[in-house]
Amino acid sequence: MAIAAANKYAPWPEGSAFTYGLIAIILAFLMLVIFGMFYDVEVLAHPVAIGASFVPIFLLGVLLWRRRRRLHRDALDHELSDRSNYK
Repeated sequence: MAIAAANKYAPWPEGSAFTYGLIAIILAFLMLVIFGMFYDVEVLAHPVAIGASFVPIFLLGVLLWRRRRRLHRDALDHELSDRSNYK
């Protein structure tokens, strides 16, 4: 019962940390391509810079996964402590 309550406001992150990082890279790449198309800039002419910028973007995705996992665990601990106080 506490797990269901915690999942309502802080769900467990679906997927792995690698998935979150990969999705962050894909979204950043799509934004880069859209930016280049909109402003008519050849953004793919610098592959080393783009590749180097993907490392921190991947790490941001992993950090997001870890934050969501921590929030879920904190919510679960809170719900379990509330349930034990009522007994």
